[in-house]
Amino acid sequence: MSEPAVNRTPRYTVKEFYALAIDERCELINGEIVYMSPSPGFFHQKISINVSTAFNSYIKKHKGGCEVYAAPADVKINDSTILQPDILVTCHPDKIDGQKHVGAPDLVIEILSPSTAKRDLLDKMKLYKSGGVREYWIIDPEEREIIVYIFEENKGPFVYSFDDAVPVHIYKSADEPLSVCLSELL
Repeated sequence: MSEPAVNRTPRYTVKEFYALAIDERCELINGEIVYMSPSPGFFHQKISINVSTAFNSYIKKHKGGCEVYAAPADVKINDSTILQPDILVTCHPDKIDGQKHVGAPDLVIEILSPSTAKRDLLDKMKLYKSGGVREYWIIDPEEREIIVYIFEENKGPFVYSFDDAVPVHIYKSADEPLSVCLSELL
C-alpha cells in the first residue's frame, strides 16, 4: 500500500527564492515563503520615517560610517532566510551586494503591526539573535512601548515608553551617544 500524499510547503534556498517571480512583498524564513500583507498603516510609516531620519541625521552629523535603510530592504541571515526589517542600521556597507544585505546588520528595528506582531516577537527575533544582530528594537505603536534587546551582550528585554529617551547601544561609546525619544519625533 502506498503512503498518502502529504501537502508540504516547498522549502527554498536564498538563491532559489531570488529566482522566483514573486510580485508581492515577502520574506524567506527558514526556507518558507511568508507573504507580507496588508501594507503597514500610516502611524507605522510615520514612526519608520521619523526614526530612520533621526538615525540618519545622527550618522551624518558625526560623519559616521554606518548607513540606515528602511523597508523594503532584504537581509540575508543565512542560506534559507531573507528578512525585511522595518529599519536596519549597518556599519558594514561592504555587506550590501546591491540586492540584499548579506549577514547581520548592527541594529534592526521592527514596528509591530497586528498581522506581523507574533512573527516579529518570536520567529524573527530568534533569527536576528542567532544571525549576529547586535541590537534589536521592537516598537509597539498600540502600547506606545519600545522593547530593546542587546544581543551582543545577551541583555534585555529593556522596556521604554514613547516618552523615554532610549539609548542606542551601538553608539554607547561615541563622544556624543545617541538616544531616541519617540514622542519628540512624532
